[in-house]
Amino acid sequence: MGLTIRSLYRSMFGQLAIITILFVGFGVYFFTLRPLLSVEPSGVADPLEITASSASEALGRFAFAEREQAGTGGDLEADPVLRDIKAHNPQFRYFVRVQGKEFRSGEGTPFFISLAFDRLQRQNLTAAYPGLCLNSTINDPGGPGRSFLAYADCGGQASYYEYAGIEYATASAATGSVRLYGKFIWSYGGIFLFTVAAAFVVFAVILLANVLRIRRVAALARDLDPDNLGELFPEKGLPLEVAPLVSALNQMILRVDEAQRRQRFFLSAAAHEMRTPLTVLRTRLEIMDDGRLKEKLISDVRRLTDLANQLLKLMTIGEAPAPLKATDLVTLTGRAVGEREVVARRRGLDLVFEREVTRYDLWADPSLVETAIGNVIDNALSFSAEGQRVVVRLDKDGWVRVRDQGPGIPSEQIKTLFEPFTRFSTGRAGYGLGLAIVKAVVDRHEGAVKIGEGLDGGAEVALRFDPDISSRP
Repeated sequence: MGLTIRSLYRSMFGQLAIITILFVGFGVYFFTLRPLLSVEPSGVADPLEITASSASEALGRFAFAEREQAGTGGDLEADPVLRDIKAHNPQFRYFVRVQGKEFRSGEGTPFFISLAFDRLQRQNLTAAYPGLCLNSTINDPGGPGRSFLAYADCGGQASYYEYAGIEYATASAATGSVRLYGKFIWSYGGIFLFTVAAAFVVFAVILLANVLRIRRVAALARDLDPDNLGELFPEKGLPLEVAPLVSALNQMILRVDEAQRRQRFFLSAAAHEMRTPLTVLRTRLEIMDDGRLKEKLISDVRRLTDLANQLLKLMTIGEAPAPLKATDLVTLTGRAVGEREVVARRRGLDLVFEREVTRYDLWADPSLVETAIGNVIDNALSFSAEGQRVVVRLDKDGWVRVRDQGPGIPSEQIKTLFEPFTRFSTGRAGYGLGLAIVKAVVDRHEGAVKIGEGLDGGAEVALRFDPDISSRP
């Protein structure tokens, strides 16, 4: 729950919603509650009061009809209003007297007798004094619950009705009261609430439009290639509040890209400049007298030359990639295997090339693909002991799998396997650039590389390059 509230507080949409809720709350109080507290609306009352008024209206209507013409008031016991009140109030009773006739329901002494209205009517004052009218209404003359009586006598035509025992409101009265209150509240605060809702919708649409723009920038950031920072984030069309942040990110990207360019230029230049003195040094070593020292020096120069060549290869993959062209993966794999068969035989290893297809079209840089496959094979040969087997297999779906029977690769070292200058055995020759070149070549071709355990122990490295030649220009 705390995390949800904290996330809502950090969201622009959540902040807008919170402000709107607070604004609506203050508005409802000032424009609705305060008028309700200071003004009694017409027709709006307590549900119990509405129930009592309904009883007075039903009994008064019956008494008036009977006074005008006997028998026209209908059946009080069948009146739906009185039956509804009786169903909610077991102690409800009523008493009606018109033209000497009495109609009653419930038990107890009527107020007509206890308050001496019967003696008043027997005096027949209106007959003794022509033009005299007697009228009396009493609210709550006695319990239980709400009670009421009304007496009228003009020109000798007397009518009287009373009720008592209304303690609970009927369902229809409660519903009608709520409906009237709702109309009253809407009449005072409806315009305000409608204005706030419309403003919130407009603000939300504007905010969502800006959020979508920000999300597009975020998507570009997720797809940003750290090795190719030439593309900057678009700054046009962004909100003014976000534009400075995007501008600062673009400036940082430019600085990082420039630093990477300088680093790559230094490594490339250093590797290139190393090749000439190493070649001269090797030439001079060749004219020395044969001996152990000469062989040792020539071996050291050869290793340094290989290091310079690998650095140049690694730099050229990302710095100035050659255009891709159609080629055959079977031919490239077979050539990489054939160039290493002599080395494998010299070490007493069995190097085998298996393929499920005779041709596999590939849109790629042939030299880079062959280099990547060759580096994986070299790595497998270097970890294999005499008498073991290295199998290079080309599947029909384009995976090139190189399996060896060596010691395998520890799982905790797989994550850093393709990092430059990473070596797992200090006794092996090389500088840890071979697999880094493999990873760069695979990324150049939008392919994939997998590392797992071989069928007979050892390790398996699987490479796949983009096989969809039809999608390329």
